[in-house]
Amino acid sequence: MKKKRWLVLVVALGLIMGVFLLARAQMPEGFLMPLQPLLETYEIIQTRYIEKLDPSKLIKGAVEGMLESLDDPYSYWIGPADYEMRQMKQEGRLGGLGIGIKTKDGFPTVLNVLEGTPAEQVGLKAGDRISAVDSSSTKGISPQELVKRLKGEVGTQVMLTIRREGKYLEFTLIRREINVTKSTLDGEVGYLQIGDFESGNTAQNVKDILREFEQEKIVALILDLRDNGGGLLTQAVGVADEFLKSGKIVSIEERDAAASQVYYAQPGELLSDIPLAVLINKESASASEIVAGAIKDHGRGILVGTDSFGKGTVQDIFPLPNGGAITVTIARYYLSSGKTIEETGIVPDIAVEAFQTTEKQKEILSHLEESTAIKDFLRDYPHWEEENLSHLMQKLDQGGIDADEELLRRFLRKEDKDKENDIFNDLQLLRAWEVLKAR
Repeated sequence: MKKKRWLVLVVALGLIMGVFLLARAQMPEGFLMPLQPLLETYEIIQTRYIEKLDPSKLIKGAVEGMLESLDDPYSYWIGPADYEMRQMKQEGRLGGLGIGIKTKDGFPTVLNVLEGTPAEQVGLKAGDRISAVDSSSTKGISPQELVKRLKGEVGTQVMLTIRREGKYLEFTLIRREINVTKSTLDGEVGYLQIGDFESGNTAQNVKDILREFEQEKIVALILDLRDNGGGLLTQAVGVADEFLKSGKIVSIEERDAAASQVYYAQPGELLSDIPLAVLINKESASASEIVAGAIKDHGRGILVGTDSFGKGTVQDIFPLPNGGAITVTIARYYLSSGKTIEETGIVPDIAVEAFQTTEKQKEILSHLEESTAIKDFLRDYPHWEEENLSHLMQKLDQGGIDADEELLRRFLRKEDKDKENDIFNDLQLLRAWEVLKAR
């Protein structure tokens, strides 16, 4: 047994040293000397630790430890499964359904359905409870596991079992890439939402939608970058280029000055003369800040919302032999004004806070969701008017639900069939719309 253990150790160390020696010719003399304590620690653990350990577990721990020592939240280890999904996303092969999810009574429940997505096409609705995915129950499922089940290769199918109004329904959806969506407000204002910049198709998807808007002859455009955590630098530059005629978009400064780059806008932008508003919030980060910052610095549009996240660094992903990868901060970026937004974020031209519910309001909303008076009202008045509210208020009061009119309006707008009124629930979008209409 001792000989066998030493044989495993020799092979493992041989593989590690083989990689090091192979790269040594490209490294400065003495580069590998600091690794001696690491190798000795590995040897001690493998030969003397009370339990036998998988060498890959130790190597993974060493890699994670090195990355944690950087004290950089953006430099970290990516496991093989997550790395494969990230690759699929970047290559435009990862498809979704177009739904927002919340957990209710232990089951994932549809919060909203994006326009023009597979979910909308098959008729999914807000409030639908997802009881099973591909015949496998979702009770108590974690958000991470649910995402893995719902997402997959573009063009593949997934079957959802939905509980709606006491009945079970089955829907088969075909996954497709969803990171850019569009709609039209009031028939003339285009609304373009970019969920992230992680797909290598993002800039092209945006260009395609702008062409559609051009044919539809929209008179103004709202670009929504809220809750957009960023993605690929190349896609951020490509999207910003669609809105600028010329000038610097962003500059990237690496440790090696020779590797630094400056990106400029090129002629050929679409919808160059129409008014533009950009929505940002505290979750707008990195690539989305590059786009918003370039538009603001060049005076191309008005920014509406709250201060952005403030991430002024660039990361690159380096694959590792075990199928995983590491993401490492390699550069800082500066807006066309020369400013960095690290930790400060981008300040909007018009500050508008999103609506935030209090704990008491959350409790009232949960009662409204269960109220039979609300269900009867929406059945009788699917396109309700202000004059219909007084009688409903009386019924709710009699049932012990003390909801003020504005909170009730917000709830009804979310639940009714008149989707054009949903804009009144989004204070930031509403303000952007008002600003554009006044220009």
